[in-house]
Amino acid sequence: MKLIKIFLSLAFFVAGCSVHPHTLEREFNIVSEQKELNIGRTAHPQIIAQFGYYQNPELQRYINSVGQKLVSVCPRQDITYRFTVLDDSMENAFAVSGGYIYITRGLLALLNSEAELAGVLAHEIGHIVGKDSATMMSQNLLAQFATLAGVAASAAASSSADLAMATNQLFNTIMLGYSRKKEYRADEEGVEYMFEAGYDPMQIISFMQTLSYKSQGPTGMQQYLVTHPYIFDRIARVQAKCKVVQAMRNTMGQIQNTGRKRERKGAGLVLSEKYKTYLDGLAYGSKESLRHIKIYTVKRGDSFAVIAKKTLGSSIKAKEIARLNGMPINAQLIPGAKIKIIY
Repeated sequence: MKLIKIFLSLAFFVAGCSVHPHTLEREFNIVSEQKELNIGRTAHPQIIAQFGYYQNPELQRYINSVGQKLVSVCPRQDITYRFTVLDDSMENAFAVSGGYIYITRGLLALLNSEAELAGVLAHEIGHIVGKDSATMMSQNLLAQFATLAGVAASAAASSSADLAMATNQLFNTIMLGYSRKKEYRADEEGVEYMFEAGYDPMQIISFMQTLSYKSQGPTGMQQYLVTHPYIFDRIARVQAKCKVVQAMRNTMGQIQNTGRKRERKGAGLVLSEKYKTYLDGLAYGSKESLRHIKIYTVKRGDSFAVIAKKTLGSSIKAKEIARLNGMPINAQLIPGAKIKIIY
């Protein structure tokens, strides 16, 4: 009897396919939309319990407002999107089935503008739109033949045990990262969402360059780099996508189907100083050796070495500050510009 159930379950899985809304490709997916929502709701408190909720209501509202601006232009509008800042020094962002998107304070510290933030969130929205966690979870579960009967039951019912198993599978999937194909696709979709929401999509490249500087530091490859493809491949692909989007904009002239010009308010927004005001006082580093971000206004004659000596008492920290701002240590600083320092 059990053997029959397993084969019936296998038949159920193999029959499950969905069409990706962006590429229109058929993908294997046995997780229903309702199940996807249930898994997200179940996973959310577990994620908060593991990583912590960052207790800064103003920052939480700001991150959510940027996320919702991007959501308004994405093609999947049938779910509610929730954006949460996690109280963790790990530098990462990830999306969970059902519209749950997370970014750590560690990654927020690396970003240097609202446009860069939008690029990260837009990438994660791309994963939600493509139901990437659901399709990967389906593929992983299919490979685990011994669990098929139990998981097939969870596709038909919603017992806490079944949901817990699916949630654990989802969490493992996210921590391991998606395939390169899915990551590249989320990058490309993110560029489109940024453009439609009025941000300068080229700014996501600035963020990736910051990651490349960071990966050369003493801590080596960070979590975001571990769970995402090789950074210079991503930069090249995003640059190419930005050129395509810009060319299409120039060709079509922002014309809607009605023939009237579309008002793209704030096109090309970067909003670096606005973003940094929300970072002032942000917790930085592990909780065992917690420090904070402070926003410093560059003065005439300042360099990273001078600033490190002036604010931290030692020019040795200059390299760390430069990397935090996504700049080489010998960069010429403009008086009046806002940069992040650590105290």
